[in-house]
Amino acid sequence: MEMFWDGQVEMRKILQVWINRRLRKILGAVRTMPVDAMLGEMGMKRVEWELEKKVARWGYRLARGK
Repeated sequence: MEMFWDGQVEMRKILQVWINRRLRKILGAVRTMPVDAMLGEMGMKRVEWELEKKVARWGYRLARGK
């Protein structure tokens, strides 16, 4: 699924909250567990890095013409 991203700070915060909740449910973690530790356990990165990676891929795809 593709999504549009142009760097909105509020949307990034909302997405990070959703990801944090999902991680806690999946891992059975408590609220005091560091988010970076949970992300590392799942092999993920913070939402802003993931979104920037998507934007870079879109740019590459546009430059290639596909």
